[in-house]
Amino acid sequence: MRRERADVVVIGAGMAGLCAAVTAIDQGADVVVLEKGNRVGGSMLLSHGLIWTFFDKRQLKQEIPEGNEALQELVVDYLPAGLAWLEGLGVALEPETSFEWYGRGRAADPRSMASTLTQRFGEKAGRLRLRTGMQRLLVCDDQVSGVVAFDDHGPIVVEAKSSVLATGGFQGSASLITQYITPHADALYLRSNPWSTGDGFLAATTAGAAVSSHLNCFYGHALAAPPARFSHHEFSNLTQRYGQFAVALNLEGRRFVDESEGTGEEALNLAMATQPNATGIYIVDASIASGAGQNAHPPKLAIDRARNAGGPVISADTLEELADKLAEWSVPSDVALASLRAYNAAVSEGNGSALFPSRQRNAVPLNTAPFTAVMVRAGITFTAGGLQADLDMNVLRRSLTTSTLSLTKADMDELSLTPMANLYAAGCDLGGISTRGYMGGLATALVTGRIAGESATYNAQYNKS
Repeated sequence: MRRERADVVVIGAGMAGLCAAVTAIDQGADVVVLEKGNRVGGSMLLSHGLIWTFFDKRQLKQEIPEGNEALQELVVDYLPAGLAWLEGLGVALEPETSFEWYGRGRAADPRSMASTLTQRFGEKAGRLRLRTGMQRLLVCDDQVSGVVAFDDHGPIVVEAKSSVLATGGFQGSASLITQYITPHADALYLRSNPWSTGDGFLAATTAGAAVSSHLNCFYGHALAAPPARFSHHEFSNLTQRYGQFAVALNLEGRRFVDESEGTGEEALNLAMATQPNATGIYIVDASIASGAGQNAHPPKLAIDRARNAGGPVISADTLEELADKLAEWSVPSDVALASLRAYNAAVSEGNGSALFPSRQRNAVPLNTAPFTAVMVRAGITFTAGGLQADLDMNVLRRSLTTSTLSLTKADMDELSLTPMANLYAAGCDLGGISTRGYMGGLATALVTGRIAGESATYNAQYNKS
């Protein structure tokens, strides 16, 4: 069996993995990066490149009250330094811009950023292995001592003093999605790269790692439902982000969630994943479609793109006619019309809280013809649950870590958080940062990747002595 040795092995060459690898090699470590895919950049290359998070930790707590508060605040506190670090490496960043009503950040061209990080890694004699996927962690005397991976030529062992998991979550694994998120895994759009199938999560938990809460949560957006035709390069164009302003029905013709919940359309998309066939119907009137009262691009643009791609879109001059047309999608017309009438009656009276589910924000009646219905399918970008880690990104050992539930009432001397020797995690392999809300995937990858790289290097150099 082929063998390599390194101070640090990083598994995954997305945003988190590249940041960890460059940080480690700049601090003098000998670093090997294993990337399962045939390119670097992971799902970062499919993003807009905006590296943002919350600007106010009080607002963060209000919008995402669940999750690991310490890790969440770490992302907010360390993002400015991370952006400065990227600029120091030569990554071109646009001026700071706001994001929704709660965030701010700076944008970069994803391909240029991936290229700059990869070039820096190569200039420092880093070793990058593409099409090389981790099979398991190498464990010796109950300590992680590297990884066993496979490439096109068979197995390869990389012995390392520190290992960093940055495999991107488990959104590509039908079995893990079915186990933790929804029985409709095969109906979800995979709105990311195809390589993040839980390799880091499975390897670490098999070796004894502790897992976070919120394994049932993920970040994503709904896209135009089949038979819409599009490629991964068109994810953004076919995303239907206006769900928080629409009325959302399931295929039974019923509302199933407060559409306005959360930091955007993400919570609605999460709820939709558990509905029949992971499918919903966004209904808007002409006023909503034109973008009245919204900060985002007018929904009409996304609806037109869905229609042009062959997605299911219908329009009508009355809600009654629209409900009749929904029968073409096997949606019970009478149930759908009753749902729409109940919604209109409640919000017209300013009583959205009386609805079930309630409507707390953007409670506007559907009054202005034409009315449009778009069939959408839930899309998963990355999972929110994952491995537990401390603030050094050291993965915690399950057997010696006690409950981390927020309402645990035990005495402090009964609690413990015990790291696993030599094992670190970054990006979406970490759990509990974005939960039912979203606080910026690239920002999380940048901050946690840099910390994991620094901690892994310190550990490797300490172990040399």
